[in-house]
Amino acid sequence: MHINSKILLVDLNNFSRYPTLSIGYLTAVLRKASNEVSVFAPLMLGVHGTTREARPHRFSLSAAKLNYLAASSKFAWVRTMRDRMSKHRFSGITARHREVVDGFAAHLAFAKPQIVMISTYLMYRSVCEQICVLCKAAGIPVMIGGPYFVQPEIIAEWVDMPGLSALIVGEVELDLPSIVQTVLSGGDVGQHIGVFNSGATTKPRGRVAAPLKELDAVPFPDFSDFPWKAYPNRIVPVITGRGCGWGVCTFCSDVTSTAGRTYRSRSPANVLSELTAHHRQHSVSRFVFTDMKLNSNVEMWRALIGGIQGVAPGSEWIGAVHVGMEADNGLSSADLRDAAKSGCRRLTTGLESGSQRVSDLMKKGTRLDAISAFLHDSALAGISTRCTMILGYPGETAQDVHASADFLATHAREIERVSLNRLQVITGTTLHRELKRAPAKFKGFSIVHEDSAMAQVEHRNDTIGTASHRKGVMRLLAEVQSINSRELTPAAREFEGVM
Repeated sequence: MHINSKILLVDLNNFSRYPTLSIGYLTAVLRKASNEVSVFAPLMLGVHGTTREARPHRFSLSAAKLNYLAASSKFAWVRTMRDRMSKHRFSGITARHREVVDGFAAHLAFAKPQIVMISTYLMYRSVCEQICVLCKAAGIPVMIGGPYFVQPEIIAEWVDMPGLSALIVGEVELDLPSIVQTVLSGGDVGQHIGVFNSGATTKPRGRVAAPLKELDAVPFPDFSDFPWKAYPNRIVPVITGRGCGWGVCTFCSDVTSTAGRTYRSRSPANVLSELTAHHRQHSVSRFVFTDMKLNSNVEMWRALIGGIQGVAPGSEWIGAVHVGMEADNGLSSADLRDAAKSGCRRLTTGLESGSQRVSDLMKKGTRLDAISAFLHDSALAGISTRCTMILGYPGETAQDVHASADFLATHAREIERVSLNRLQVITGTTLHRELKRAPAKFKGFSIVHEDSAMAQVEHRNDTIGTASHRKGVMRLLAEVQSINSRELTPAAREFEGVM
């Protein structure tokens, strides 16, 4: 017989513009099983998470250049100091660490839960450790899960955290109520697939849960516990499918995350029904589709475009798409005009490099001429476009960086925002595995240190230290600054900084 449990969910993802999708799903699943659920998020204390693309100011270009020079410095102490400053500058949870822990302690005393469940990014490990200490002192079991607890190196680093009862590994939403009951009854959590705990040996005990296939069986996320007044406007996140229809990019950690392994899609009817529910319950008409690539399933993509206004009148929405080389990727000029009519305000696409050679090294599966056509057609349709870009990929030369600057200069009036980031090698990605398996393939590029607890792989790239490469980067930074300094089109302004 099921026993109702008091469960406290802790949100250490903390999106500052809209509720956290994973917490919404967990809340819905646990409440459907008649559990009493409460939510603690740092945003309730006025503490924001990671800053997303703050609007440039008069010194932004100079700051970006100095930041790049520090990040690419040959001196380790300069890089370390820069990294420490960045963590505090970009994440309120890290900068206001003590306030978050004290706020949790107060909420714990108020809610009096039987069990605490934390959804977290790896960067908040220290906060998780202190929460576990507080809960252990109170005799309350703790479970931790998050998007990147499927890599064996990371599991090994987290599973022995003092006070941790179980580490959730894989997509276990539908089994979560029974897992909770096993923990509370003192049973063997090892009987559940997707649950790890520390064993008597040095090897963690447990099995990784496989990707969930029946996505329509998962209840719609429940966002009723989030501090809606703390958001600038009312935006709801929705995901139509998990994984990526392309899923090959060598640098991508999303496709190796908990939900990113293999592509699976919900049915169009199920997605449209969810939009109806959020529209009615939260009086929202703005949505952010958090799919890695919203056009992975072209049938779903077109059903969304054709149906969203019928189920949520007045809707405005944004998402990310992959400009692949398929015969039909759903991004024709006619498709984009239809998307604009359906309320699409912005689309993000992964340009990554303006050099076709580097794009091919990344296994992006895109052609620059196709991306050019997409940007042109989107602009004509009235859709704001945002491009992501990566600096410092193995094999990238100064000429490649100049090619990226040229591409931005050519398309400056068609791109409204650029997110430019230095390459991060993440644990478990194809690039990381290849660097370890065949390091000789990567001339001048090597692993320096691995921090598995944070999934961070520090690397050395001899190319980026050359004068010619840095000159190209300075020019590229100037092109990015020029684009990002412009005002967004009025229709896209409500989504500035969202994605």
